[in-house]
Amino acid sequence: MIRNTLEFSSPAAVATGARVSTCAKSISTRSGLILIMSVSLAWTASPAFAERSVVLVEEGITVESDLEEGRTLPIMIGTTTMNANAEQIASWVTAVHTYVDWQHSCNEARVLKQPDGSRLTYNRVASPWPVSDRDVVLRSSREELEGGGIRLEFRSTEDAKLDTTRGVVRMPRLIGSYVLTPTAEGGTHVVYTVDSDPGGSLPAWLIKQAGKDLPYRTLKNLKARAEAGPAPPQ
Repeated sequence: MIRNTLEFSSPAAVATGARVSTCAKSISTRSGLILIMSVSLAWTASPAFAERSVVLVEEGITVESDLEEGRTLPIMIGTTTMNANAEQIASWVTAVHTYVDWQHSCNEARVLKQPDGSRLTYNRVASPWPVSDRDVVLRSSREELEGGGIRLEFRSTEDAKLDTTRGVVRMPRLIGSYVLTPTAEGGTHVVYTVDSDPGGSLPAWLIKQAGKDLPYRTLKNLKARAEAGPAPPQ
């Protein structure tokens, strides 16, 4: 297996030459709340789960919640099959400049170029007053799997010299992945997992609702774009 470092997934305050993408449309109160709660509901690639349940099945997308023993927030997992090859899907997952178009409630996304030549990504999730926006800086990687599969992982990092923005809460933890596995029919089975700690305090009912919407809407949007073709160049 070959593992390479990539940059895909989030931006925030500085970084010379970095391109900033912002949503052209306003985000509704419910969408903003769902966004923050979704991030709060989290996902991870842990092998053992104490309590796993299906929370949503719609339009070929299944969303599951995994609550490990000793945790208060569940890991969220979304699965679906797309009529596109793994490389085409990966082109969207690694195209930071497209995030505001398909990642649910993403308000800003940019690449942060580091002095050593590496690249991190910054994401900001919008939310309505009085809930504060969340943001996070991520380090990403790519792993080639047997049979033409691809695993794209991202993990929050404090490596970037990036000050927090007033009124925005920096997420203490965000870990996730997209596992792309080719199918015999020529499509790709996609498993999207996220484990996060949004920081601050959020009501339980909102977290529960958001857990359904984040993986579902993100996969739905990604599917529509990936099946139409590869991501556009920046």
